[in-house]
Amino acid sequence: MRFWQFLWDRINYIAVYVAFAALSLVVVHLDLMLTGASLQVVNLLYIFLLGLVGLVVYLWWEYQRIAPFYRHLAGFTGQEPIAQLAVLPVPQTAEGELLAEAWSRMYGRLSGELAAERERGQRNVSLVTQWAHHMKTPVAVIDLLLQRADTEEWPEEARALAAGVAEENQRLEHSLQMLLNTVRLQDFAQDFRAERLDLLALVREVINDEKRAFIARRVYPQVVAEDEGDRPWLVESDAKWLRLVLEQVVSNALKYASRPPEADEQGRVLFRLRREGGDVVLEIADNGVGIPPEDLGRVFDPFFTGLNGRAFPQATGMGLYLAREVCRRLGHGIRLDSAPGEGTTVRLRFAAPQTLFAGLRDSLAANVTEP
Repeated sequence: MRFWQFLWDRINYIAVYVAFAALSLVVVHLDLMLTGASLQVVNLLYIFLLGLVGLVVYLWWEYQRIAPFYRHLAGFTGQEPIAQLAVLPVPQTAEGELLAEAWSRMYGRLSGELAAERERGQRNVSLVTQWAHHMKTPVAVIDLLLQRADTEEWPEEARALAAGVAEENQRLEHSLQMLLNTVRLQDFAQDFRAERLDLLALVREVINDEKRAFIARRVYPQVVAEDEGDRPWLVESDAKWLRLVLEQVVSNALKYASRPPEADEQGRVLFRLRREGGDVVLEIADNGVGIPPEDLGRVFDPFFTGLNGRAFPQATGMGLYLAREVCRRLGHGIRLDSAPGEGTTVRLRFAAPQTLFAGLRDSLAANVTEP
């Protein structure tokens, strides 16, 4: 609260005081005139000015007395911890006491409702997590039973049926894993371990794990590491969460770059690693259907599938959302470029590993002079 705002809130009192002072001076002057005495106008103005000075001094003292209380309220941004909201300065007026009492009652009520809501949320998360884990058991059993199709002499029709069921079972397992990852993302700090890892080796591991999907969808991966030297592609990240990001991006690339058996062109996914300054950039580009321009601004929104979601009903709209959230928590950059019919490129940027002596080598090299 500023002083001018304080004065404006009390403009009615100030106007009444000024009017009363002026009326008092007029009455005194008229009374003196009736008795034959007189009072100079300068003296009347002097008395009026003294009253105004006294009024201003009083208002300034009153402002200094109550301003800290309202200034403390105005300083809340809504981002403070809830415990901090309960701390208010001692009010100096009866109005401030009423406000503080109402604030205390509201704080107590909201704290109770927030605690109850958190308990309900944790209980729901626990139920969902347990349900997902219980569902993974029959999914794993179904996968083991379907593997018998590769070892036993099944009829051709049964093999085709088993292949279809295996694909749907794999999709169900992927959805359950995505659900668990979404739940774990809420407690990211408790399931995070920073480490320095080889990005190129991790990319090859993800490709190797998805080799059956690459073959089944007739999509072929290619890895290109653009580097003049033999330096390893080291980045600082969390291997498990970064692997999740790569799996989500690769899953989308496989989905939209897949080709039917009769197609002339083969689907491909290009993994390109390059350096920009001290950063490492990983580009994952496919030659799929691409994304319409009107959908590019929302591809990272949860559950948004866009126009392609109508052509690919298996799309959930959660893959890129999870990838962005994980990258945001890990401190990595993620960007997507696409055009209809030209494929999609996802760029992951990893900041240069920071150490105590970061930049020392370049500084020394710049200061070395030739003999």
